[in-house]
Amino acid sequence: MIVPAKGFKALAPAKLNLTLEILGKRADGYHEIRTLMQPISLYDILWFHPANGNLEVYCPGYPELEREDNLIVRAVRLLEKEIGQTLALRIHLRKRIPLGGGLGGGSSDAATVLINLNRLLGDQVPVERLTVLAAQIGSDVPFFLKRQTALALGRGERILPWPRFPLWWYVLICPDFPVSTPWAYGLVKLPLTEEKETSNIGSLREWGEIPRKDQLKNDLEPGVFPVFPRLGEIKEALFREGCLQALMSGSGSTVFGIWEDQTNAAQAFLSLKNQGWGKVFLVRGI
Repeated sequence: MIVPAKGFKALAPAKLNLTLEILGKRADGYHEIRTLMQPISLYDILWFHPANGNLEVYCPGYPELEREDNLIVRAVRLLEKEIGQTLALRIHLRKRIPLGGGLGGGSSDAATVLINLNRLLGDQVPVERLTVLAAQIGSDVPFFLKRQTALALGRGERILPWPRFPLWWYVLICPDFPVSTPWAYGLVKLPLTEEKETSNIGSLREWGEIPRKDQLKNDLEPGVFPVFPRLGEIKEALFREGCLQALMSGSGSTVFGIWEDQTNAAQAFLSLKNQGWGKVFLVRGI
Protein backbone atom coordinates (compact mmCIF):
# COMPACT_ATOMS: atom_id res chain seq x y z
CA MET A 1 0.00 0.00 0.00
CA ILE A 2 1.34 3.40 -0.99
CA VAL A 3 0.19 6.38 1.06
CA PRO A 4 0.80 9.71 -0.74
CA ALA A 5 3.88 11.42 0.69
CA LYS A 6 1.85 14.49 1.65
CA GLY A 7 -0.88 12.32 3.12
CA PHE A 8 -4.58 12.86 2.55
CA LYS A 9 -7.70 13.89 4.47
CA ALA A 10 -11.00 12.04 4.89
CA LEU A 11 -14.26 13.03 6.57
CA ALA A 12 -16.21 10.72 8.88
CA PRO A 13 -19.89 11.81 9.22
CA ALA A 14 -22.07 11.41 12.30
CA LYS A 15 -25.54 9.82 12.16
CA LEU A 16 -28.93 10.28 13.73
CA ASN A 17 -31.40 7.54 14.63
CA LEU A 18 -34.73 8.78 13.30
CA THR A 19 -36.33 5.67 14.76
CA LEU A 20 -35.03 3.06 17.19
CA GLU A 21 -37.26 0.11 17.97
CA ILE A 22 -36.17 -2.67 20.34
CA LEU A 23 -37.73 -5.90 19.10
CA GLY A 24 -36.23 -8.50 21.42
CA LYS A 25 -33.10 -10.00 22.98
CA ARG A 26 -30.79 -12.15 20.85
CA ALA A 27 -28.98 -15.33 21.82
CA ASP A 28 -25.64 -13.53 21.33
CA GLY A 29 -26.52 -10.99 24.04
CA TYR A 30 -27.32 -8.13 21.67
CA HIS A 31 -30.78 -6.67 21.17
CA GLU A 32 -32.75 -7.19 17.97
CA ILE A 33 -33.45 -3.69 16.65
CA ARG A 34 -35.04 -1.85 13.76
CA THR A 35 -33.64 1.63 13.27
CA LEU A 36 -33.84 4.29 10.59
CA MET A 37 -30.55 6.17 10.37
CA GLN A 38 -29.39 9.17 8.36
CA PRO A 39 -25.82 10.49 8.06
CA ILE A 40 -25.46 14.18 8.81
CA SER A 41 -23.09 17.06 8.07
CA LEU A 42 -21.14 16.85 11.34
CA TYR A 43 -17.74 15.25 10.78
CA ASP A 44 -14.65 13.90 12.45
CA ILE A 45 -11.56 14.60 10.33
CA LEU A 46 -8.88 11.98 9.69
CA TRP A 47 -5.48 12.58 8.12
CA PHE A 48 -3.52 9.61 6.76
CA HIS A 49 0.28 9.84 6.43
CA PRO A 50 3.00 7.30 5.61
CA ALA A 51 5.04 6.07 8.55
CA ASN A 52 8.00 3.84 9.23
CA GLY A 53 7.21 0.70 11.17
CA ASN A 54 4.09 0.36 13.30
CA LEU A 55 0.70 2.00 13.14
CA GLU A 56 0.52 5.35 14.95
CA VAL A 57 -2.76 7.01 15.96
CA TYR A 58 -2.89 10.57 17.33
CA CYS A 59 -5.99 12.27 18.69
CA PRO A 60 -5.10 15.52 20.51
CA GLY A 61 -7.18 15.98 23.64
CA TYR A 62 -8.41 12.38 23.66
CA PRO A 63 -5.54 10.09 24.74
CA GLU A 64 -8.02 7.27 25.35
CA LEU A 65 -8.61 7.14 21.58
CA GLU A 66 -4.94 6.41 20.90
CA ARG A 67 -4.98 2.99 22.58
CA GLU A 68 -5.01 -0.40 20.87
CA ASP A 69 -8.71 -0.93 21.66
CA ASN A 70 -9.78 2.17 19.70
CA LEU A 71 -12.06 1.31 16.77
CA ILE A 72 -9.64 2.93 14.31
CA VAL A 73 -6.86 0.60 15.43
CA ARG A 74 -9.19 -2.39 15.36
CA ALA A 75 -10.17 -1.53 11.77
CA VAL A 76 -6.53 -1.39 10.67
CA ARG A 77 -5.67 -4.65 12.45
CA LEU A 78 -8.60 -6.48 10.85
CA LEU A 79 -7.60 -5.20 7.42
CA GLU A 80 -3.97 -6.23 8.00
CA LYS A 81 -5.08 -9.73 8.96
CA GLU A 82 -7.38 -9.92 5.93
CA ILE A 83 -4.66 -9.04 3.40
CA GLY A 84 -1.72 -10.60 5.26
CA GLN A 85 0.25 -7.36 5.21
CA THR A 86 1.37 -4.81 7.80
CA LEU A 87 0.15 -1.30 7.07
CA ALA A 88 2.69 1.31 8.14
CA LEU A 89 0.88 4.60 8.53
CA ARG A 90 0.15 7.45 10.89
CA ILE A 91 -3.46 8.49 11.44
CA HIS A 92 -4.28 11.87 12.96
CA LEU A 93 -7.86 12.18 14.23
CA ARG A 94 -9.52 15.51 14.89
CA LYS A 95 -12.51 14.68 17.05
CA ARG A 96 -15.52 16.92 16.36
CA ILE A 97 -18.37 14.45 16.97
CA PRO A 98 -19.09 14.41 20.73
CA LEU A 99 -18.22 11.20 22.55
CA GLY A 100 -21.03 9.23 24.17
CA GLY A 101 -23.68 11.20 22.31
CA GLY A 102 -25.33 8.44 20.26
CA LEU A 103 -23.96 9.92 17.03
CA GLY A 104 -21.75 7.00 15.97
CA GLY A 105 -18.48 8.91 15.73
CA GLY A 106 -16.22 5.98 16.61
CA SER A 107 -18.03 3.66 14.20
CA SER A 108 -17.81 6.25 11.44
CA ASP A 109 -14.08 6.70 12.06
CA ALA A 110 -13.55 2.94 11.73
CA ALA A 111 -15.59 2.75 8.51
CA THR A 112 -13.68 5.70 7.08
CA VAL A 113 -10.42 3.86 7.74
CA LEU A 114 -11.70 0.69 6.04
CA ILE A 115 -12.98 2.61 2.99
CA ASN A 116 -9.86 4.68 2.42
CA LEU A 117 -7.23 2.05 3.14
CA ASN A 118 -9.00 -0.49 0.96
CA ARG A 119 -9.09 2.12 -1.82
CA LEU A 120 -5.33 2.59 -1.47
CA LEU A 121 -4.99 -1.18 -1.72
CA GLY A 122 -6.77 -1.12 -5.07
CA ASP A 123 -10.06 -2.36 -3.58
CA GLN A 124 -8.31 -5.60 -2.73
CA VAL A 125 -11.08 -6.54 -0.30
CA PRO A 126 -14.52 -6.92 -1.97
CA VAL A 127 -17.35 -4.79 -0.62
CA GLU A 128 -19.21 -7.82 0.74
CA ARG A 129 -16.16 -8.94 2.72
CA LEU A 130 -15.45 -5.39 3.90
CA THR A 131 -18.99 -5.30 5.30
CA VAL A 132 -18.31 -8.52 7.24
CA LEU A 133 -15.15 -6.96 8.71
CA ALA A 134 -17.09 -3.80 9.58
CA ALA A 135 -19.70 -5.80 11.52
CA GLN A 136 -16.91 -7.41 13.57
CA ILE A 137 -15.86 -3.96 14.76
CA GLY A 138 -19.27 -2.64 15.78
CA SER A 139 -22.97 -2.75 14.94
CA ASP A 140 -23.07 0.72 13.33
CA VAL A 141 -19.91 0.36 11.23
CA PRO A 142 -21.58 -1.32 8.18
CA PHE A 143 -24.02 1.62 7.96
CA PHE A 144 -21.13 4.05 7.59
CA LEU A 145 -19.65 2.08 4.70
CA LYS A 146 -22.68 3.06 2.60
CA ARG A 147 -23.22 6.56 4.04
CA GLN A 148 -26.82 6.91 3.00
CA THR A 149 -30.17 6.92 4.78
CA ALA A 150 -31.04 3.32 5.55
CA LEU A 151 -33.04 0.96 7.68
CA ALA A 152 -30.79 -1.19 9.86
CA LEU A 153 -31.94 -4.56 11.19
CA GLY A 154 -30.54 -7.37 13.32
CA ARG A 155 -28.19 -5.81 15.85
CA GLY A 156 -27.78 -2.97 13.35
CA GLU A 157 -25.49 -4.69 10.84
CA ARG A 158 -28.11 -5.54 8.17
CA ILE A 159 -28.42 -2.40 6.03
CA LEU A 160 -31.36 -1.68 3.71
CA PRO A 161 -30.86 1.64 1.86
CA TRP A 162 -33.86 4.00 1.76
CA PRO A 163 -33.57 5.91 -1.54
CA ARG A 164 -35.02 9.40 -1.90
CA PHE A 165 -35.55 9.85 1.82
CA PRO A 166 -35.75 13.61 2.54
CA LEU A 167 -32.59 15.33 3.77
CA TRP A 168 -34.01 17.20 6.72
CA TRP A 169 -32.41 19.95 8.77
CA TYR A 170 -31.57 19.27 12.40
CA VAL A 171 -30.59 21.14 15.53
CA LEU A 172 -28.53 18.88 17.78
CA ILE A 173 -28.03 19.52 21.49
CA CYS A 174 -25.27 17.54 23.18
CA PRO A 175 -25.24 18.03 26.98
CA ASP A 176 -22.00 17.84 28.93
CA PHE A 177 -22.50 14.22 29.99
CA PRO A 178 -22.44 10.92 28.07
CA VAL A 179 -24.86 8.02 28.31
CA SER A 180 -23.48 4.47 28.34
CA THR A 181 -24.89 2.37 25.50
CA PRO A 182 -24.79 -0.99 27.41
CA TRP A 183 -26.43 0.69 30.40
CA ALA A 184 -29.21 2.23 28.28
CA TYR A 185 -30.01 -1.08 26.56
CA GLY A 186 -29.89 -2.81 29.93
CA LEU A 187 -32.86 -0.70 31.06
CA VAL A 188 -35.13 -2.12 28.36
CA LYS A 189 -37.85 -4.38 29.75
CA LEU A 190 -38.99 -6.97 27.22
CA PRO A 191 -41.57 -7.36 25.91
CA LEU A 192 -42.20 -3.63 25.63
CA THR A 193 -45.60 -2.65 26.97
CA GLU A 194 -46.71 -0.50 24.06
CA GLU A 195 -47.98 -2.25 20.95
CA LYS A 196 -45.99 -2.09 17.73
CA GLU A 197 -47.91 -0.72 14.77
CA THR A 198 -48.89 -3.39 12.28
CA SER A 199 -47.77 -1.05 9.45
CA ASN A 200 -44.16 -0.78 10.55
CA ILE A 201 -41.30 1.36 9.33
CA GLY A 202 -40.05 -1.46 7.07
CA SER A 203 -43.33 -1.46 5.15
CA LEU A 204 -43.08 2.30 4.63
CA ARG A 205 -39.64 1.82 3.09
CA GLU A 206 -40.99 -0.78 0.66
CA TRP A 207 -43.84 1.53 -0.33
CA GLY A 208 -41.56 4.55 -0.69
CA GLU A 209 -43.54 6.51 1.91
CA ILE A 210 -42.13 8.92 4.50
CA PRO A 211 -42.88 8.16 8.17
CA ARG A 212 -45.29 10.39 10.05
CA LYS A 213 -43.79 12.29 12.96
CA ASP A 214 -45.51 9.97 15.46
CA GLN A 215 -43.72 7.03 13.83
CA LEU A 216 -40.34 8.61 14.57
CA LYS A 217 -39.58 7.35 18.08
CA ASN A 218 -36.85 5.91 20.28
CA ASP A 219 -37.67 2.97 22.54
CA LEU A 220 -34.72 3.80 24.82
CA GLU A 221 -36.14 7.16 25.92
CA PRO A 222 -38.58 5.80 28.57
CA GLY A 223 -35.70 4.20 30.44
CA VAL A 224 -33.06 6.89 30.00
CA PHE A 225 -35.09 10.08 30.57
CA PRO A 226 -36.09 9.41 34.21
CA VAL A 227 -32.41 8.98 35.12
CA PHE A 228 -31.32 11.96 33.00
CA PRO A 229 -34.27 14.39 33.22
CA ARG A 230 -32.15 17.06 31.51
CA LEU A 231 -32.68 15.19 28.24
CA GLY A 232 -36.45 15.53 28.54
CA GLU A 233 -36.04 19.24 29.23
CA ILE A 234 -33.90 19.59 26.08
CA LYS A 235 -36.57 17.79 24.07
CA GLU A 236 -39.22 20.23 25.31
CA ALA A 237 -36.94 23.18 24.46
CA LEU A 238 -36.67 21.91 20.87
CA PHE A 239 -40.45 21.55 20.61
CA ARG A 240 -40.86 25.14 21.80
CA GLU A 241 -38.79 26.23 18.81
CA GLY A 242 -41.27 24.59 16.44
CA CYS A 243 -39.56 21.38 15.35
CA LEU A 244 -41.60 18.65 13.65
CA GLN A 245 -40.32 16.02 16.06
CA ALA A 246 -37.61 15.75 18.72
CA LEU A 247 -35.80 12.56 19.68
CA MET A 248 -32.80 11.17 21.48
CA SER A 249 -30.33 9.71 18.99
CA GLY A 250 -29.42 6.10 19.71
CA SER A 251 -28.69 5.62 23.39
CA GLY A 252 -28.05 9.38 23.83
CA SER A 253 -27.07 11.75 25.17
CA THR A 254 -27.69 13.88 22.04
CA VAL A 255 -31.26 15.09 21.53
CA PHE A 256 -32.23 16.58 18.16
CA GLY A 257 -35.09 18.45 16.54
CA ILE A 258 -36.24 18.02 12.94
CA TRP A 259 -37.07 20.84 10.52
CA GLU A 260 -37.99 20.64 6.87
CA ASP A 261 -36.33 23.94 5.92
CA GLN A 262 -33.05 25.62 6.71
CA THR A 263 -34.46 29.03 7.67
CA ASN A 264 -36.56 27.82 10.60
CA ALA A 265 -33.86 25.41 11.73
CA ALA A 266 -31.29 28.21 11.71
CA GLN A 267 -33.59 30.46 13.75
CA ALA A 268 -34.02 27.68 16.32
CA PHE A 269 -30.26 27.14 16.41
CA LEU A 270 -29.61 30.82 17.12
CA SER A 271 -32.21 30.79 19.88
CA LEU A 272 -30.96 27.61 21.54
CA LYS A 273 -27.19 27.94 21.30
CA ASN A 274 -26.92 30.42 24.18
CA GLN A 275 -29.46 28.83 26.53
CA GLY A 276 -26.89 26.71 28.35
CA TRP A 277 -28.08 23.28 27.24
CA GLY A 278 -24.65 22.18 26.00
CA LYS A 279 -23.03 22.00 22.56
CA VAL A 280 -25.52 22.98 19.84
CA PHE A 281 -25.11 22.15 16.15
CA LEU A 282 -27.05 23.04 13.01
CA VAL A 283 -26.68 20.23 10.45
CA ARG A 284 -28.39 18.68 7.48
CA GLY A 285 -28.87 15.11 6.36
CA ILE A 286 -26.43 14.00 3.65
